[in-house]
Amino acid sequence: MAYLESSKKFDPVRPGEQWFFYWKTSAALWETRILQCPVHEVIFLPLYWGFHAESSTEWDFGKVRPERDLLRLTQLLTQHGRKFCWLLPLTPAPFMPNGGIPVSVARVLSVGKSGVHLAALDQEQNLNKMFSFFEPKVFPSFASFLQAFGTFLGTHKVKAPLWGCQFFYSQDGETSSFLGDSSLAFEQGFSRFLRKAHPEGTDLTDPRSESELKERFTGEVGQLFSSAAESALGPFWAGHQRIVILGAAPKETILRSLPTGKSQLEYTRDLFQHFVNGDQVSSALLTPEEKKESLQWILSEHFGARTLELAYKLVPTVSNPDEDWRPYSVADLYSGEHVDHFDKLGLRRFLYRNYRWLYQNRESLEFTPEAIDQSQHKIKFFNGSSLTRTSFAQMLKLFMLGQRVLLDRSGLGEGHEKRLQLFLLENSIRMQSVNFMTATQICELGDGRLIIFDGAPLRENPEREKFWNHIFRYLSFVQPEVQMDDDVFGLWRIRPTAPHELSYLDVRRVNLYNPTSYKKAVSIRTHRQFAFMKMIDPTRATARSTTDGVEVELLPNGKIALDFGHYEET
Repeated sequence: MAYLESSKKFDPVRPGEQWFFYWKTSAALWETRILQCPVHEVIFLPLYWGFHAESSTEWDFGKVRPERDLLRLTQLLTQHGRKFCWLLPLTPAPFMPNGGIPVSVARVLSVGKSGVHLAALDQEQNLNKMFSFFEPKVFPSFASFLQAFGTFLGTHKVKAPLWGCQFFYSQDGETSSFLGDSSLAFEQGFSRFLRKAHPEGTDLTDPRSESELKERFTGEVGQLFSSAAESALGPFWAGHQRIVILGAAPKETILRSLPTGKSQLEYTRDLFQHFVNGDQVSSALLTPEEKKESLQWILSEHFGARTLELAYKLVPTVSNPDEDWRPYSVADLYSGEHVDHFDKLGLRRFLYRNYRWLYQNRESLEFTPEAIDQSQHKIKFFNGSSLTRTSFAQMLKLFMLGQRVLLDRSGLGEGHEKRLQLFLLENSIRMQSVNFMTATQICELGDGRLIIFDGAPLRENPEREKFWNHIFRYLSFVQPEVQMDDDVFGLWRIRPTAPHELSYLDVRRVNLYNPTSYKKAVSIRTHRQFAFMKMIDPTRATARSTTDGVEVELLPNGKIALDFGHYEET
């Protein structure tokens, strides 16, 4: 029985996140594998474009080999009532041989920042070597595939969205694209780029300038692949996805090849950091042994079907409120290109100490009615130096809509500064000035709050956390206080109330995990604004209610979920 359960979990065709690797099994077994997928979950089909190559310009979708018959695959999915999406790699993909590139054009190995060839171990411990997208023959082959695949979709009227995917790995706290390269093919392409962009010549003695130019060149090549895909597949194109592949970094590849492997604790730390960064992740490379207990629970509960539906805009209408759980956080940090901006102001440290895992870094503001409504409760922090004319106007609009907005005006351009003063004057905004550690203006309009501060004095102030403490106290933010060890992890979710819960504003659930081999304790203080409702699925864990809140005990590799009702504030 144990063997059957283990073999059922180990399925390289369905490695996780509802991905279906059609090229890893016989076409005769597709139907059986499809029937094993939950009916209500969307199936994602990564396109292994190199697998369909008969040559660098000829492509087979089933006429030559049945394992390439994408029409039959889509017919089976439709026949059995499965919704599906295509995932088109726009960078090398570490879960595909050669990174997905056809053998005929796989000429030059990609070289990472540390100077080693990029490669990744898959679920079956096969080493997939990454080949450079900067080899001149790769793009014409990719463009040829796009034309053939677009014709295939149009001819057979395959109605499924197609997403372009850029794949990343995370190492030493930095997320890097698999497109990034420093191979000979890259250097030769970069030289041609310089001659074209600077025919008069350019000085590369400054390492920083050289790095910026190389980033610009890499970005332009990435845009070339993306634009070609969007142009050729326009009627089916749904957008872009950035996906971090767990276990794909060069250091992880070496570590995973050793008997000890990478620990559950380290994987868990990575996952929670990805959550804070708003990253979409894939565990396609990890073996069942690596995805056990805590890691598997976190992946399924916080990066699983519901999260994917939100990311790919496939969210169905939920009739049962108890199923409508959404990720919950208290703050969004929009730092733009300066990703460490709020680190330097001490905000990230303050949030980690007081609202651990309850904040997220955002590259850009999603200004849609759905996103605005879902993030109404969040405090939004903006870095003035990264605001464009559009995002600046959207920030002020959020304030007008009754949201809480904080703006670091240091680095704010002169044009934005004038527009800000004109906005405050024209709308007769009620405003008060405070000078605590730094000059601060507090603007009020209905329920909206706009706090404008100069972040420069906070950078060198060792007591700057007091500033953030005063800000959060002023904004009257309410959230259960959680005291736990650094090696215990917890994520919050929120849902609307059911008809029998009308005394609450909302219901919040915290999932707690202990990926260590030691017993851990967690204390949750509710401060009268929350009522403990119930515990869910305790595994090697216990919880008891106290006058102050809830005390939790987590044994090694234990987990528990707790629900709290949020009372209406008076």
